[in-house]
Amino acid sequence: MKLLATLVPLAVFSNALELVLSKDFMMGLANGTHYGDPADGCLSDEVAVQIEGISGDFCTPTCNLFKPCPTDVPPGVTASPMCALQDASTGQKYCALICSPGGGNMCGDATCKAISGIGICTYDD
Repeated sequence: MKLLATLVPLAVFSNALELVLSKDFMMGLANGTHYGDPADGCLSDEVAVQIEGISGDFCTPTCNLFKPCPTDVPPGVTASPMCALQDASTGQKYCALICSPGGGNMCGDATCKAISGIGICTYDD
């Protein structure tokens, strides 16, 4: 009976999984919210974008009628996430943090850049 008691723990340990931290989790630690600075890495559902006509860049997820923009924003941001951008070649829509140019710091570590009568938060690197 002692032999059986000894084998049971060995069986449990022999089936142990070797786990590592996922890349998505590690990227989330560096840039834990949507709309972050691409220099810190974008989340797994984001791409780094630059908008023609304004300086800077930012991370952004896709959006559509059935997939609204995520509302988790970087610290200090009061700008509103909106499905406001569209790729001219593919038609794919993307989110942006919409701010008021000259309306105070709404973008946290980013800055509000004016374009077509509105503002978009971008990071200057």
